[in-house]
Amino acid sequence: MTPTMPPAECKQLRVLLKAMLCGERLTVLSAISKYGVYALSQRCGQLSNEYGWPVKKDWLHLPSKKVVRMYSL
Repeated sequence: MTPTMPPAECKQLRVLLKAMLCGERLTVLSAISKYGVYALSQRCGQLSNEYGWPVKKDWLHLPSKKVVRMYSL
């Protein structure tokens, strides 16, 4: 599937896609604080499944020993 741009009314998807196209790696906390997007995993799933973007999922190990999911292209 060739990646396509989400429609204009999907503002959260477009904001997240633009950030990831610029090289940002996003966690739930960064998506909330920078872009006001609370459902990051669902939006990344949409970008991947509905629009064909190859969203990568990695684990980020924090100094506090917690592990969180990180999304990028």
